[in-house]
Formats: sequence, structure tokens, C-alpha cells
Amino acid sequence: MAAASAGSPPPRRLVLMRHAQAAPAPFGEMGAQADLARPLTPHGHETAARQGEWLRARHFAPELVLVSPALRTRQTLEALGSFYGDDAPAIQYVNTLYDATAETIRNELYAVPDKVSNIMILAHNPGLQALVLRWGAQGCPPALENGLMQGFPPASIACFTTGQPWNRATDGEIRLLDLSCQ
Repeated sequence: MAAASAGSPPPRRLVLMRHAQAAPAPFGEMGAQADLARPLTPHGHETAARQGEWLRARHFAPELVLVSPALRTRQTLEALGSFYGDDAPAIQYVNTLYDATAETIRNELYAVPDKVSNIMILAHNPGLQALVLRWGAQGCPPALENGLMQGFPPASIACFTTGQPWNRATDGEIRLLDLSCQ
């Protein structure tokens, strides 16, 4: 994630992340409440910690983190560790991110104030994967094409940029910068 040239505003960065691997709901428990309560597996904790290292290596410091209220997304955020830099971001738990479509996730970006440049959204498939594919398919860097075609498994991260405020950027103005699929 490159720095901006002198005199130009810094690029806006967005990280879309799928929660890490979660345990299945206990046998016989079904429905939204059982699904919301699914914790990360030990492997999920490990991969989320590795993804935190990956974000730190790219110096990503979000100003705002939007998180699904599911236990597995909250635990993924915690397992990432601190990659925020000097200022901790605002963290908002957003009910609509649970079981969200790509359009719902995009609508959450439309609600972000202009002044917020760096955002992380931590949520679920299939909405995340659909949005990553929609934006990533437009001018995907050749080095990322294979990863993009692998889907968006647990703990995957897609990093995007735009020169516009997130609440006004069109799909064509959003570019894939980097991808880490676990």
C-alpha cells in the first residue's frame, strides 16, 4: 500500500476481511442465535493473528472499523492484535453486516463521513466475496488474479483504494491493491 506523492491527498484505503475459521454450532442448535454465538477455532485464532501481522507489515491503520456482531467476527478483530498505529480506531458493531449482501456492505460505506479515509469492514460471506469479486475484477493487478479466483475463504483480506470519499466513490473508482487469502 504505497504512500501518496507530495502535494496530493493520501489515497483512501479499505480492508474487507472475512472472519477467521469458526466452530460449527453445537449439535441440534440451529437458527440465527446459534450461528451468532459460534466461536473461532484454535486454527481461526492463529490465522487471524497471522493476518494481523500481514496488516501491520503494510502499515494499515484504520480510522474506523465496522464489525458484524457475531462472536466469530469480534474474536477475529481481537486476534488480529494492534495494527492501528498511534491512534486507536472507532469500532462500530453493525447488525446489518451479519448475513449482509454486497449491496448492504456497500451501503455501509455510503454512510461513512467524507473525512474518514481508512476503513476496515469485518464480516461474512457470501456478501464479502461478491463485493471483492465485483471490485477486484475491474483492473485486477496480474499478480493477484489467481488469488482472486480462489474465492474468499475464512480470514481472507482484500485491500482497496480510491481517490474519492468512500461515500461517493463509484465502483469503477475503487481499485484492488492487495489480497491475502488464507
